[in-house]
Amino acid sequence: MKKIILILSVISALVLSCNKMGSTQETNTEKTTETTSEPQPFTVDSLSVNDSTKINPKITVAFKSKILTFPTLKDKTLLDSIYSIENIRLDVYDSKNLLAALKNKQQNYFQQNTEDAKDFPMDFEQTWSENSNMKVFSQQNDFLTIKYTGDGFSGGAHGYYYEYYKVFDLKNQKTLQLADVLLSPDSDIWKRALWDNFIKNDSGKGQSEMLLVKEISPNNNFYFDQDYLYFLYNQYEIAAYAAGPILIRIPISDIKLMLKPEFKQRTGIK
Repeated sequence: MKKIILILSVISALVLSCNKMGSTQETNTEKTTETTSEPQPFTVDSLSVNDSTKINPKITVAFKSKILTFPTLKDKTLLDSIYSIENIRLDVYDSKNLLAALKNKQQNYFQQNTEDAKDFPMDFEQTWSENSNMKVFSQQNDFLTIKYTGDGFSGGAHGYYYEYYKVFDLKNQKTLQLADVLLSPDSDIWKRALWDNFIKNDSGKGQSEMLLVKEISPNNNFYFDQDYLYFLYNQYEIAAYAAGPILIRIPISDIKLMLKPEFKQRTGIK
């Protein structure tokens, strides 16, 4: 039943294929040798585990997780931040250790649910699950944005879902903070901007009717592009479960004067 899958990304496929390609192999190897003096290109690989087991006659538990790996990133503080949402913290973030961490999470999930199911009424058959995923959302101007998603069910009234974004500054080897983007991230002006843009974009959605707050403050679940600064709020964060995740976008054109000059220069915002 157990299936452990190691998936190497397309980005590094050419390098791996050199060991399998016969006459074409020599050409690719020669080109690699010629560029050894150049900076090593940024690469992304991935690892995943996917397994399920029946813990009693009525309950099956399933665990599925995919994480990204970054063979060329060496800064431990940056890697700690990248894997923090996945609750993984290692001394060395190589494929072997990351895969072992995933297997350990899977085993702990099975063990914990086996204990939890002992006192759970077994009226009908059901599957408890935990799923998580990492993907590169964008990469531009040495800013890497990773999207983290997850969902699951543990026998309650309904399941759960989450969605997080983190931006990493590869040039300066750090996690990007709002203070790196905004001149005054603690100003009340952002509460007004978030509220106004939420109401403006809520037409027909009905999310405003399920709000649990009277004001919306910036959070750390943000990302950006050339046109908008986005803030994502998960279920129960500012609204009821039924509202789902709430994405608020603020036009860059409205806030240019409140962006840090260094950020504007690097992203090409004029």
